[in-house]
Amino acid sequence: MVLTASQAKAIQGNWTKIAANAQDMGNELFIRYLNQNSGDQDVFLKFDDVPLDQLKGNAAFNAQTKLVIDALGRIVGSLDNIQSAASSLRERVRTHQPRGIHIAQFERLLDLMPMFVQEKADASGAIADAWRILIADLMPAMRDEYARLSR
Repeated sequence: MVLTASQAKAIQGNWTKIAANAQDMGNELFIRYLNQNSGDQDVFLKFDDVPLDQLKGNAAFNAQTKLVIDALGRIVGSLDNIQSAASSLRERVRTHQPRGIHIAQFERLLDLMPMFVQEKADASGAIADAWRILIADLMPAMRDEYARLSR
């Protein structure tokens, strides 16, 4: 499936709820991610030794989660041009791959988005489904970039 223009608009409209509380939303998303993928915290050297229940008080964690939400916001903002959104993700790959962050970490984080927007931003099931389509549309670009960099 390919994300439709109306699905893109729905994601963008719902994103305003996340953007309005970007830091808190970023923290919640990342805590959820690390709770489900605890071994991945080791990749984040600036807060790899901080207990999960203390992460929200850690400046490096807050900077990382805000960066993630801002990057997702740029992707959401460019959904009228899916190639632009894919380019943003390719750039994330180029900056993250040298630090040992692999496609699996991106996939695990993005897989959380449909349920996250429903629970935290009151998204409808249709918006959650649109996120699933968006992720499916964008993952090939990320995988291709990882493969290119790994050669």
